[in-house]
Amino acid sequence: MIKEALVQKYCPKSTKELVGQKEALAAISKYLTNYPKVFKKALLLYGPTGVGKTSLVKAIATEKDFELIEVNAADCRSADSLNAKLLPAATQRSLWGNKKILLIDELEGLHGQSDRGGVQALVNIIKQSAFPIVITSLDPFDDRFKTLRLSCELVELKPLDTKEIVSKLKEIAEKEKINYDLQALQTIALHANGDLRAAINDLQMLAEQDNCVTKEKVQLWGREQREDMFSLLRFVFKSFDSKILLQTFDYIDNELEDLIFWIEQNLFQEFGRDSSALVDAYRALSLADGYLQKIKRRQHWRFFLYAKYFALVGVQQAKKSVFSKPIKYTKSDILLKIYMLAAKRKKAQSMAEQYSEYFHTSSKRLMETFLPYYNFVSTRNQIFGSFDTEL
Repeated sequence: MIKEALVQKYCPKSTKELVGQKEALAAISKYLTNYPKVFKKALLLYGPTGVGKTSLVKAIATEKDFELIEVNAADCRSADSLNAKLLPAATQRSLWGNKKILLIDELEGLHGQSDRGGVQALVNIIKQSAFPIVITSLDPFDDRFKTLRLSCELVELKPLDTKEIVSKLKEIAEKEKINYDLQALQTIALHANGDLRAAINDLQMLAEQDNCVTKEKVQLWGREQREDMFSLLRFVFKSFDSKILLQTFDYIDNELEDLIFWIEQNLFQEFGRDSSALVDAYRALSLADGYLQKIKRRQHWRFFLYAKYFALVGVQQAKKSVFSKPIKYTKSDILLKIYMLAAKRKKAQSMAEQYSEYFHTSSKRLMETFLPYYNFVSTRNQIFGSFDTEL
């Protein structure tokens, strides 16, 4: 069994270990060499998940002996938080006098100008910075980042070629002594859609049980984009490796709130035979939901880390053993129930407004005092049920 997360183990330590992205590498190297005599004071790397945006910056920083100051935008979403964390690093030299790179990862986590001023604060920091600033983003063309784009040189990182991914998977498989079919690796690479991190995670998951990856196993397991949530659920219910679980969550498109609905929907199927595990799992989901509500009320996004750990790791570690029988996971129906309840309430509101003139009272009072009893009686008495048609 592979104990260490392969994504971390084989993260590039130098530019020679990078897969593809030669044009982006050249652009970053040129920017760092010429800084501060550059046209734009910051570099904005953009491209889909898993193409090496963050790894590229880290590898160059290590190779060129830069001190790397890394900040995730989701951890400092407001102007005050950004200024507190980044402004001193951007304007003051380090104690050892080393060259520095400021890396702002996952730009999408930043608040725009309309709410907490994070984007404008970042623009101001770029103007004042004495050191290179590199920003990573999935989509920098969002309207929120219009002013930021004017301060940055944009560098695109394209999805990796399938052959490049296969080559890296072969290298990892041979070093980890994983038995593999070349066709299986090609299928994994093809389904990863240019996402090397996803491909490496898939390789590890498939090899976890018997250190073997065959084309038959890949065909059974597959990796379709729409199945990302199912893959994550398998890590929650069928594994104890929390590192891989958290990494898998980082590259799926679903929100944490959606994931909680999915886990709750399928929880009893997996944990129903162990009441203590079921109780612990529901408690973890409850705590996760509580932290999400705090985020909504107070906009304190530092609580997201706690919510994520309780929802994912809390449920995963609640079990004492893995239920070996395959489970067909089903999509949560809670959103459909909410929609149906809202539609029912809207219909009731319409009825109350219609009847209010006959009963000489407000629609609100009818909703509270009359309709609940009317619904109860009308379902049990057909004559009374035709009352609304007569009106």
